[in-house]
Amino acid sequence: MNKIAESLARNRLPLPRLLILILAGAFVGLMVDIRVEHVDIVRERSVAWLPIIYSGVMAIACLVAFGFWNRTTRRIMVPLFLLAFIIGGMGFYFHNQGNFKEVIKTSISAWIDPNMNHSDAPPQFAPLAFAGLGVIGLLASFEHFNS
Repeated sequence: MNKIAESLARNRLPLPRLLILILAGAFVGLMVDIRVEHVDIVRERSVAWLPIIYSGVMAIACLVAFGFWNRTTRRIMVPLFLLAFIIGGMGFYFHNQGNFKEVIKTSISAWIDPNMNHSDAPPQFAPLAFAGLGVIGLLASFEHFNS
């Protein structure tokens, strides 16, 4: 009975590796969603392709990392996940035209003004989803969480 338990423990997917697979799916979802949402803006500003391309590259990178889960692969993934903070930060800046006071004002109004008019502007905080995925990816890639 003990040999069966050891065999099952060896064949299980470690949580960090499973998270990388889930992140691949998340990046595919982001890529598709952002492409739909940026359908008009990519004609005007080529920088709008950046999150779409990054999401596609990260989806592929996560799938490769899932397949070849080792120390070298995890080390390669760390700078790729750090790049998510830059992509998310740039998107946050562009979505808000650099006007961070307006972001605070709109966020507060959403909670206290029941008659607030919803603008047709890009979603203020949506680009920060990249930072969230980056944090999850970094945690999954760090040596501390991989035995």
